[in-house]
Amino acid sequence: MAYKPITDQQLRLYMTDLQNHSQRTAAARAGFSERTARRFDADPTPPSKRKIAHERTVSDPLERYWEIDLLPLLEMDSALQAVTLLRHLQSAHPLAFPDDRIRRTLERRVRQWRALSGPERDIIFRQTPEPGYMGQSDFTHADEPGVMIAGQPFPHPTRPRRAMPARS
Repeated sequence: MAYKPITDQQLRLYMTDLQNHSQRTAAARAGFSERTARRFDADPTPPSKRKIAHERTVSDPLERYWEIDLLPLLEMDSALQAVTLLRHLQSAHPLAFPDDRIRRTLERRVRQWRALSGPERDIIFRQTPEPGYMGQSDFTHADEPGVMIAGQPFPHPTRPRRAMPARS
C-alpha cells in the first residue's frame, strides 16, 4: 500500500470513534492501519505539529579528512575518481579506513563537490536535423523569379487556386 500522510482530521475522527468503537474499527473508519493507531495512542500529537527529522543518524566519517587530505587533491585534478581518493585515504590513514565501507559516501561527496565547486562543464547543443520534424510552407507561387537549374527552367509545383464562392 502506498504511503499517504495522515491528516489532523483523520486523527480527530479516530479519537472520537475510539470512545465508542475498538481500536481496529476506529482506525479503519479513520482510514489508516491498526499499527498507525497504536502509534497515535502512544503519542497523540497531531501530524501537523510533528517535526519530521531528516538529520544524520551517523557521524560523517570524512569530516576530519575532507578539507585536509581530499579537497587539495580534487582541486589539483578534478577528474580523480572516488576510488582513487579512497585508496589515498587508506594508504595515508590505514587505521581509520581499513575497508571500503565509506566508498559510497565518498562518491556522493565528490559528486556534490563537482556540481557545486568543480570546473565548468562544456555544454553541447546537438545540431542534428531530424527529417520530417519541422517543415515550412506558405504555398507561395514562385513562377515569376524564373529559377533555372542546369540551364533548364524549374517549374515550381503549384496548387490549383480555388475560386472563392460568391456571396449572395
